[in-house]
Amino acid sequence: MNDIQASKTNTAFWVVAYVIACFGSAALLKTGTLPGWPGLALFAASFLLLLPVVRSFERLQQARGVNSAAIRTYNRRMIRASFTYVVLLLGGVSAAAHFAPPASMRVLLAILVSLPVLFMIRAMALLIKEEHDEYLRMRVIEQNMIATGFVLAVATIYGFLTAFDLAPKVDSILIVPVWGVGLGIGRLFQRDASC
Repeated sequence: MNDIQASKTNTAFWVVAYVIACFGSAALLKTGTLPGWPGLALFAASFLLLLPVVRSFERLQQARGVNSAAIRTYNRRMIRASFTYVVLLLGGVSAAAHFAPPASMRVLLAILVSLPVLFMIRAMALLIKEEHDEYLRMRVIEQNMIATGFVLAVATIYGFLTAFDLAPKVDSILIVPVWGVGLGIGRLFQRDASC
């Protein structure tokens, strides 16, 4: 097995492990099978799998001869923002549930929990600005456009389903994870497998 194929297999393994861990721990928490702090801790710990996912993607890009400093910097920014988001989200939700703070404090908690998402958006913008390779920049922009189109399509279709009472209402905080799924779809639809 050559380096590229081994890196692809390794990346696929970590992506599948991450998805199973996140959704599995979320299901255990949501159904009450593993309630309270143990469930929250397991859910938060599942995000640690982002580290090997990102490292395996970077090894795959290196094996393919695409080694971009801007993408590595972007990955570090996104990991820091993601971990901060998980910690603040779990801490904010727990604080709001256990201490029942007044509305003004809940507004501050909501803004605080939202800040890492703003840093994720900043990281995406900086990647486009800092990537000096025009081909790689074009691929990133294309992935972003596919992700944005995906989110707009999902939001519109689901919006009409809820308007006609065919689907339950869903919190808008799910838009960022759906956009992230769109990024993955964008990556799959790009024909050139070099990046």
